[in-house]
Amino acid sequence: MKSQTESPPRPSKLTDKPDFLTELAHVIAAVGTDSFYNKASLLLSNVLRCGKRLVMRYSAFDRPAFIVNHALTEEGVAYYLAGLYRVDPLHKLARTNSEPTVVSLRALTTETDEIYLAELVKMSIFDELALILPAYGGVTIAFCCERHRVRFEPRDFEIANALLPTLDALHKLHMDRLFIEARTVNREAIDESFNNPLLVLDRRGEIAYANEAWSQNPNVTAVLPQIKEQIATTGPAFFQLDSQQVVHWDQLPDDFSLAPGGQLIVVERRSPGPLPISGEAVLDTFCNQQDLTPREAEIVRLSFVGLPNAAIAKQLGVSVGTVKNHRWRLYYKLDITSERELFHLFLSTLLSLESSPCG
Repeated sequence: MKSQTESPPRPSKLTDKPDFLTELAHVIAAVGTDSFYNKASLLLSNVLRCGKRLVMRYSAFDRPAFIVNHALTEEGVAYYLAGLYRVDPLHKLARTNSEPTVVSLRALTTETDEIYLAELVKMSIFDELALILPAYGGVTIAFCCERHRVRFEPRDFEIANALLPTLDALHKLHMDRLFIEARTVNREAIDESFNNPLLVLDRRGEIAYANEAWSQNPNVTAVLPQIKEQIATTGPAFFQLDSQQVVHWDQLPDDFSLAPGGQLIVVERRSPGPLPISGEAVLDTFCNQQDLTPREAEIVRLSFVGLPNAAIAKQLGVSVGTVKNHRWRLYYKLDITSERELFHLFLSTLLSLESSPCG
């Protein structure tokens, strides 16, 4: 009888990557330490062949925060936090999504988001693939990989989705260990993920952990009985602490080591949240507020989507000199001297608009 030999099994897409298992071991070893987010984002960027990476913390009420930044300049970070984040589709998704997921920035955005996309291109980001990992207390962590010239392909999504359950499990373990160590060893260990006054109650309503920021805030100590009562009556999971702060809470899972089935209570600054309208609609509001002519408004829009004077002139069917004249009169009317100052005014309009209900 002729013997048959089996062909070796085909390696998985992830283990095809050089040094993947070694890098994964580094991530596992970093669980519960301040290098976890950096190690995990480095693994993801290497697997997806990305030169730039970010780890973002999206909060229930406060503006986003950068945990790891190997993508944007200080100027880019400043523009984003000054108000551009309000039209970031990823920010909006993080506040409404409750399950781990993989998303692409280009897949999330619509044609009316072209202003936001153009600003990212100016920051050398053409596409972004993100692993969205909901945490506790209204916090969502996003591991973001950036590409400068090309979009992510279906194979990239397959790899990211294959890695998603592992990173999600490691992140939950990381959070679990951080809270344990914050209570017993390092009270500041948890601040990288929350950076706010926070309190953990066990099932009986007893305090299992309070960070220093909570202990030093007399306002939250005074309202704790009210919070406990509202939790017991399953009322709204947040209330306004004062004109600038919101206190909110979230039930912890049964496998959370510090306080199984307890409550995590967080105090946040209430910042302007995602806008329920597109960047294009914000631009219309801006142009109306500044009393711009239709031609000036068109030049502003085309400038914001990244077109130089020559391309604007070609699209409008006028000379480059005419575009320059319009731009000069526009700057004179607004008392500015550059496109960056123009964008600052636009950000001021963003900050003046009402937030969406979720923020």
